[in-house]
Amino acid sequence: MARLKQRGLRVALTLLILAGVVAFWVLRPIRETDFATPGFTPLRDDALAARFTPRIVGHKLYGAPTRMLYRMAKNTEGEIYIAYHPFYADEENPHAGFGAAMSRVIYTGGLRLKDKMFGPADIELIEVILAKDGTPASLHWEDAENYQPRNFSVKHLPKEEKKPAIPFCFETPTWNHMFTLVKPEACQTIQPLKVEYFSIADWEKYKMVKKTEAIFRRNRMHRVYERQAAPDDG
Repeated sequence: MARLKQRGLRVALTLLILAGVVAFWVLRPIRETDFATPGFTPLRDDALAARFTPRIVGHKLYGAPTRMLYRMAKNTEGEIYIAYHPFYADEENPHAGFGAAMSRVIYTGGLRLKDKMFGPADIELIEVILAKDGTPASLHWEDAENYQPRNFSVKHLPKEEKKPAIPFCFETPTWNHMFTLVKPEACQTIQPLKVEYFSIADWEKYKMVKKTEAIFRRNRMHRVYERQAAPDDG
């Protein structure tokens, strides 16, 4: 009996040590976030943001954004950067296949690893950069690379368009709401969402930026100049 108890204690101690090692590995700091935005002055201009709001064609399986949040800044050269954040209440892979099922169980549902790592809801990013004369100089977003809907995850592919045509029209070809730029004519019947300044309250609610990142605690997609809100943010 004493030998059995000793064995049980050794097993319990081993499991406790393993749990501590895992917890240390998961929670250990990876990097500190620098909240300084050198070279940028935060702005809020709802009218200007509304003028260049991306239009997004909804998908019958993947849905459409319900809000369009934004932050804005001007650099020392006089260019204006606008970070638009299409907002989706959630994201989930609806397709068949083992990888897709595991994604629902582990990442977006069940264990909800996505919410623990990043925060609630699904908040994407489309960036517009305006030249000093106010014309669109470039457009930046993320598409999917070799999209396989039955897989667990989707590989992100950064995209850029120089001197893009207005209106900026996007389709959503993936369950995790990546974007594909299409011709403006495809959005003739699509009305843009009303822009909302990304308030400090919402920024904190959706955990956009963490003071310290860890394996399972990551910053959400954003630009460095967004880390400071405009002075007149309500």
